[in-house]
Amino acid sequence: MENYTTDTRGSNVIPIFHGVEPSEVRSQTGYYGEALAKHKLNNKIKREVNSWTKALATAASLSGWDMTNGNTTEHIQKIVTRISSELLGLMQHSKPSAETSADTGLIGIDARTQELKSLLEVGTGGVLKVGISGMWGSGKSTLVSSVYDTISYKFEGCSFVKNVRDRSRMHGLKMLQEEILSDVLKLKVTLSDNDHGINLMETRLCQNSVLIVLDDVDHTDHLEMLVGSDEWFVDGSRIIFTTRNQDLVNTRSSLAHNVRMLDVKEAVELFSRRAFGKSAPAQGFEEVSQNMVSKFGGNPSALIRLGSFLHGKHINEWTGILNRLEGRLINEILDEFKTPDDGLARKFFPTFVTEGEKAVSSRSSLCSITPPFLTEEEEAVSPRCSWCSIT
Repeated sequence: MENYTTDTRGSNVIPIFHGVEPSEVRSQTGYYGEALAKHKLNNKIKREVNSWTKALATAASLSGWDMTNGNTTEHIQKIVTRISSELLGLMQHSKPSAETSADTGLIGIDARTQELKSLLEVGTGGVLKVGISGMWGSGKSTLVSSVYDTISYKFEGCSFVKNVRDRSRMHGLKMLQEEILSDVLKLKVTLSDNDHGINLMETRLCQNSVLIVLDDVDHTDHLEMLVGSDEWFVDGSRIIFTTRNQDLVNTRSSLAHNVRMLDVKEAVELFSRRAFGKSAPAQGFEEVSQNMVSKFGGNPSALIRLGSFLHGKHINEWTGILNRLEGRLINEILDEFKTPDDGLARKFFPTFVTEGEKAVSSRSSLCSITPPFLTEEEEAVSPRCSWCSIT
């Protein structure tokens, strides 16, 4: 505390008062006053005592933790929780900048993350359920994952449930209920059936503020059995779900949010990073890149696959492909990209995939690429997509 000056107040200091009143420390009365008075009689440390006096006064004036009353164990648990939350917050704020995010393929994610965070109003009262809608490949999963990473430390319990649609079909909703309860309660939970899960969630989730994200929801049962009604949750809790079903957003959410597609500048950059390995088109490819990107409506997933597919190809092949795209509607083109079909590239551009390319494509190094922008519904498509042989 002696070094705690106006130049170092970016640091977080939490004074803890145990067995002493903050007012005694601030004014140096009681035992503190008696001890300091004795030390001042020692000329060898008189100067140090003066600095101690100022430091103690400064500490007592800060917002701290008074443990004078209550159970010591409970106080310690709350102190640890608060410090852990603040440390997690500092770690999140030290994450890569927008420039770094762009280098990893997450073009435009920072602005979209901030938009959703503003909508959530974390720290205010009430229980909010926010439905995130958007077509396949729009980046819904990436967005909610980014938001979760930046705000989860502010809640007492958190759970991010991936691929709700596919996992519920394979394993049932009971497993997902167990996952949520285990995450939030920080202990292993085993349920006998769905009804047991609902009863336990009703009684346990309401004890602390929670953040729950359900990624890729496609049926009302998912919401009813995993996040139920607002009465399940305490004030300040936030529920987020992503879906391609607009009806679910309209009927089961407090707030609706539609994921914005990439604008022209963002789309060209994302496409270029896949096609050329840099943020802008290579010399001689500027115009054809702009024209190619304009056919895909700013859809991140399609642009990643397209850029990877065109990587290393001659400009004549680019021009031929662009000619085949002329006159086709954006939605029609995108429908081709979301079909999980090994022969997609050959069906869509049969005259541009030679026998030599067929032989190479089976062992192409592109097969090792896992696009950072693809999660949720895109993951179901990407393993078998021959556009860029992504696995």
